Amino acid sequence: MAAAGTIYHEHQSLMMCALHTLNNLFQDQKAFTRQDLDNICYSLNPDAFVNPHKNVFGLGNYDVNVVMAALQLKNYEAVWFDRRL
Repeated sequence: MAAAGTIYHEHQSLMMCALHTLNNLFQDQKAFTRQDLDNICYSLNPDAFVNPHKNVFGLGNYDVNVVMAALQLKNYEAVWFDRRL
């Protein structure tokens, strides 16, 4: 967690923007790990040989379904806004 009066910020690395965003949002470097997000991917599509919710090489690039499921694990939710309508 960030010390009182400071803002915690993870810098972007690889394709882990979803992980960094979640940890920045919760101001805690341990809010989620790469393994946490991978587990969410597998729970969303357990029978897939190639999981469509993340990068096939394990570099991240998690889709929005993973972010929304991660938020639900912390009892938060995101509201989907589709400007195209």
